[in-house]
Amino acid sequence: MILCFFGDSLTLGVGDVSGLGWPGRLAAAMRGQGIDVTAYNLGVRKDATVRMQHRWRAEAMLRKMENTPFRLIFSFGVADVCNDVPIEESMGAAVAMLTRARGEAEVLVIGPTPVNDRDRREKISALSRVVESMCRRLDIPFVPTLDAMHRSFVYGQALNEGDGIHPTGAGYADLAEHILKHDAARAFFGLK
Repeated sequence: MILCFFGDSLTLGVGDVSGLGWPGRLAAAMRGQGIDVTAYNLGVRKDATVRMQHRWRAEAMLRKMENTPFRLIFSFGVADVCNDVPIEESMGAAVAMLTRARGEAEVLVIGPTPVNDRDRREKISALSRVVESMCRRLDIPFVPTLDAMHRSFVYGQALNEGDGIHPTGAGYADLAEHILKHDAARAFFGLK
């Protein structure tokens, strides 16, 4: 199975000295269950959805192989908020991107994570609700992360040890564990 993870610096795993981030940990969990997986972390720092929509397809198609299951995982929102992209622009780009992606592969969306700054966190929360609703309309599985990670002591501590936007490795591990417990993600990744 080929997995392409698209997102911003939180997908990339900035702040995680192991370099795994949450995508690397998901891939490791799949390998641990005997799933043959090739995972490409295609996260880009400060990559808001309005930019991601222009790059994802070219990058994904370079990695697609005949007769091999192919999955696209998107996570966005934090860079949009931190770069003051209006929610309408973010959602317009997301709808266009995800609609096209559905025609190429199975798609999963991982919701945005919390940050320490309260104003930004509230904007991310509003964006997350809109993304979840959009995914429901597009019939794309969505894994919410914001509330669970906001309540998580481990993630909160890792965020405090990081820069307030990016957690340390313990936070990414906690996020990956949360994703792996979600039924939609387990079905998407073929986990038992």
